[in-house]
Amino acid sequence: MQINSDYILVDTAKALELALLNLKQSEVLSIDTESSGYYTYYPKVCLIQITSHGKNYIFDPIKIQNLAGLGALFDNPSILKIFHSATDDLKALKRDFQFRFQNVADTMISSRLLAMEQSSLAYLVEFFHKVSLSKVEQKSNWEIRPLQIQQLRYAALDTAYLESIWKKMEEDLKKRTLYEEAKSEFDFFAKEEFVAKESEGFSLAKFPDILNFTPLERRKILELLKYRDEKAKRQNKAAFRVFNNEKLSQSVKEEPKLEKCLEWFGKKDGEEIYKLLIQEYADPIEASELSKRHGEDLNEEEDQKFQILKKWRLKVMRSRRMEHSLLPSNRQLIQLIRAKVSSAEEIKALKIFSDWKSDNYSPSILAALRGENYDQMVGRLTPIRSKEAFFAKRNPNRD
Repeated sequence: MQINSDYILVDTAKALELALLNLKQSEVLSIDTESSGYYTYYPKVCLIQITSHGKNYIFDPIKIQNLAGLGALFDNPSILKIFHSATDDLKALKRDFQFRFQNVADTMISSRLLAMEQSSLAYLVEFFHKVSLSKVEQKSNWEIRPLQIQQLRYAALDTAYLESIWKKMEEDLKKRTLYEEAKSEFDFFAKEEFVAKESEGFSLAKFPDILNFTPLERRKILELLKYRDEKAKRQNKAAFRVFNNEKLSQSVKEEPKLEKCLEWFGKKDGEEIYKLLIQEYADPIEASELSKRHGEDLNEEEDQKFQILKKWRLKVMRSRRMEHSLLPSNRQLIQLIRAKVSSAEEIKALKIFSDWKSDNYSPSILAALRGENYDQMVGRLTPIRSKEAFFAKRNPNRD
């Protein structure tokens, strides 16, 4: 299949009008976005790419103030919208433009349901089209104008292959009786409302080599991360671009010296960081605290149910031969426990799962919580991997 890598840049009101006239005739739109998140603390959508009928449109929301016309297309149930990793793009588009979506497909979720070796867009394009996508512009600053030709060509190719990939995946999902499950997942996150959350933009547990620090050093790292995070918010700058992790590690590992702090972080920040380093802390952070997950604040009764549901999830994962990311998360399991659900209707009313998950997982979840055997219920669910593929993957040299 011949893929067009050319693009139509839509950065004026007139260009938008013409693009919308063409896109209104479409039955399928392939969509992607480019955001500023690699450079800014508060990410914003800088480009919206849409491919339809072999034409690659690149919309520039920094130059066009009113994109309501796109909203009408996205909310049209007669037009299929194809994404790769739709949850990220949908959240960004809902956050920045309050768009609503109906009739969505996601090639990343589909690749996981089809148990493909990888789920990245680059892998899927290579797998289905034998084409290697360039990653040169992956960390481009999409907020800077004017955009370069190589950036625009890179952006256009992110949507150019999606429709053809989805058509092949859709066929495979139907053959393997996984299509209804997939569509239900797509519908679930398409309808999900965006809720803005103000939270720390860092995780101490993910700081490089954090286990190699002493408990007191971990406390100091946490205080430095808090300081960096606040400055990053004020400057709307990605945290690692304020101070890099290597400098923070060095400042904690070495004996605190004001001169060194001033050299590394500048006068004002250096003085504040030096104060944080020499301060006495009564609450060092043990390694065990880094691995805490959702659920460790449960009471005894809740924790017993949580362990039961984790065993249920493991049994489903093994029975269906599926990857963990497709199953209910710890957070969702805890929501079930705290809601004290006792019926399938109550589980569905929580709206934490897709309809398919609610309908197909509720009977075994409830049986598990009641202490009943649920092996047959789980065994009736469609496997993600066939037994042959499952064992072949683990024995690649088998004849």
